[in-house]
Amino acid sequence: MMKYHFDINSDTKKFEPYYLKCICAGRAHEGLRANWQKQLRTVQDEIGFEYIRFHGIFNDEMAIYREDENGIPQFFWQYFDELFDFLQEVKLKPIFELSFMPKVISTKPHTLFWWKGNACPPTDYDKWAQLVKATVIHCAERYGADSVLEWKWEVWNEPNLDSFWTGTQAEYFRLYEVTARAIKGVDERFAVGGPSSSGADFREDLHYLRAFMDFCSEKKLPVDFVSAHPYPTYWPLDMNGNEKMGYMRKSCNIEQLDLIKNVVANSTYPNAEIHLTEYNTSPSPRDLIHDTLFPAAFLLYNLTQNIGKVDSLGFWTFTDIFEENGPGESQFHGGFGLMNVLGIRKPSYFAYQFLADMGNELVYKDENCFVTKKDKKLHILLWNYCYYTDEFARGDRSGLSLHSRDDVFENKELKVNVSIANAKAIKAYKLGRDNGSALHNWLKMGAPESPTKKQAFELISKSVPNEIEFTNPLTLLSNEVIYIIAE
Repeated sequence: MMKYHFDINSDTKKFEPYYLKCICAGRAHEGLRANWQKQLRTVQDEIGFEYIRFHGIFNDEMAIYREDENGIPQFFWQYFDELFDFLQEVKLKPIFELSFMPKVISTKPHTLFWWKGNACPPTDYDKWAQLVKATVIHCAERYGADSVLEWKWEVWNEPNLDSFWTGTQAEYFRLYEVTARAIKGVDERFAVGGPSSSGADFREDLHYLRAFMDFCSEKKLPVDFVSAHPYPTYWPLDMNGNEKMGYMRKSCNIEQLDLIKNVVANSTYPNAEIHLTEYNTSPSPRDLIHDTLFPAAFLLYNLTQNIGKVDSLGFWTFTDIFEENGPGESQFHGGFGLMNVLGIRKPSYFAYQFLADMGNELVYKDENCFVTKKDKKLHILLWNYCYYTDEFARGDRSGLSLHSRDDVFENKELKVNVSIANAKAIKAYKLGRDNGSALHNWLKMGAPESPTKKQAFELISKSVPNEIEFTNPLTLLSNEVIYIIAE
């Protein structure tokens, strides 16, 4: 049994809640939908992030870039303005991923995803520079240069992966050079960075990052921030989640962030910010794990253990309204989101909501516990982080199905005794199979692929953490969470 003793009058130490800096979405065009906007407004009201990052602002569906009959670039901002005006309304700044390539200046017809993003170098780097420059100028004129000073301009997405960049490493480095000079040509103060790298083998990701920074140093290019995607897997699933996938060890994300921080510290850009612009339990939009309790415990363990290492760690994504390979096949199809397509909050959502509620005055933390003080109240988070079984971590997915997902995790019970000195009132809330798990409530309902309005309302109302009696010992089953507020 674990035992903790806290005092409501404890001293505190301020920290930066970096995990609330950035949230991610799928692609720009999805942001024009009413349900996408409704969900994001809810996320901002209940959690509150500072930045948002998504793909595809230059996709043809956003209709920004065209050419006249003489090949002269033309720019149109209708959809762009609609989306960014809304982001301003909900107080979100972009980590502006500059992608993908407009078809008319794409070198070859290589596209990815259902919505056909062009993942190719430009036929004309000058026209790409014109597009970037026009976008930056438009933003500065519409939203004010002072506002844009707080934005981040990220050059492309995962150019080290063939699916996202058909060009060579040298061609991406040239793209970065052209883009960085175009942005700084508008205003030297605007922040530009990259390379937004990700890899099946994290060592390859680090190698690419080092090569990128060496190139920038040689060319005397600005690197205001460094971006990477530390997914905790050895190799990704295919778009349908069918590939076997190996998972790194339980502590891998702690080690990954240490390595990234070390690469930056030992480069010629030691003061560059570090923004990890994608992050989840896996890089698949069809990973049934995403709907379980596991991501909540995974996030609480990793986000609290990594305090002070990086400037942001952006969760990919806030919603299952996400169409890399089309709409999901069921309400809980393993989408990335904190919320499913109906706006039903998953356990991962509550992990962030708890953290947001706790503030930034640290009292204590360890691998199972995180304690802060806010408004003279003591906030205590407890979790039972149970990792994958050895078989599942090695790629054996036979124990995982739409209707059965709990058997792939270690089955360990955690008992905790918590005493709180000088507390007049204590409330406790539990996130577990019978306490807020939307997936388990959906399964109990019979797993309807298309819930009625009544069923959807029931799932929304039931799928929240329940208040429980605060009595010792507190018992947490695999990946369950308890949140305590004492005053």
